[in-house]
Amino acid sequence: MTLIVPEPSEVFDLTMADGAPIRVRRHGNRKGPRLVLCHGNGFAIDAYVPFWSRLTDRFDVVLYDQRNHGQNTRHRLEAHDVPSFVSDMEEIFHAIRDRLGDAPTVGVFHSISAVTAVWHALQYGKRWDALVLFDPPLIPGPGLPQHDAARTFELALAKWSKSRPNHFSDPSELAALFSKSYSLRRWVPGAHELMARSILRQEMAEGKERGQWTLNCPPECESRVYKTNADLHLTHRIKELPLPVKLICADPDQPDAQGPCKVGRSLHDLYGCAYEVIADTSHMLMIEKPAECVRSLIAFLEGVVSESGK
Repeated sequence: MTLIVPEPSEVFDLTMADGAPIRVRRHGNRKGPRLVLCHGNGFAIDAYVPFWSRLTDRFDVVLYDQRNHGQNTRHRLEAHDVPSFVSDMEEIFHAIRDRLGDAPTVGVFHSISAVTAVWHALQYGKRWDALVLFDPPLIPGPGLPQHDAARTFELALAKWSKSRPNHFSDPSELAALFSKSYSLRRWVPGAHELMARSILRQEMAEGKERGQWTLNCPPECESRVYKTNADLHLTHRIKELPLPVKLICADPDQPDAQGPCKVGRSLHDLYGCAYEVIADTSHMLMIEKPAECVRSLIAFLEGVVSESGK
């Protein structure tokens, strides 16, 4: 099965304060509430089309990739880190509002972009009307539940990603690796191929008819983000967030459950965060059970958007 990313109704390119390019795409119902979506570390928002394509009839869906990811061209790799993602989010929020007009707007973020959204809200205050955070890899501080497990897992990802393969003859080569991965076994049909197409770029060498394919987000950059996040302790401030927030998490009772979903359950237990588990999913739940993720999202939005007063 081949998954196709629909053509956006509008595209505009932004330049961040330090020169990093960010491409923003708009899909869906311009009269509906606005959802702004971003992805996890090393991925690309186009690859989440099994999830967000289910929202376009009802919502004004706006997509962007983190710097040095997805459709964005490369910028200085030394400026690729979580603090830059946070400042980017602030610039992108205002650019979307200025370009598309004011509207009820909810941030819908997965993985590292969800962590970015937490830090952004703590630093800049209320921008979004609400946040929906899919399996955020938040790392509790020392002495808090799940600290050791979550930090160890993040550092393991930092080590793995730094040495991951970075050169491919064709996207199908990477897709085949994805499809053989036990941890990615739950993805919907066609998602492995779509992800490979979405996170690779072709680099043409002089005198060559065909260039090799490399990761849009270089391995050293992906690794740096994991390493930075391992020591970014925000969970004790979760109740300070100045807006409604829901965590939608992977299943912590699966045998291969990872750090983020275990931390999500702990945050619910400790602080009473709005929280829902999508059964039999892993960290990539949005492309494993997209219909169930959409249902959980909409159930939350039906309360908070109508109560936003806009």
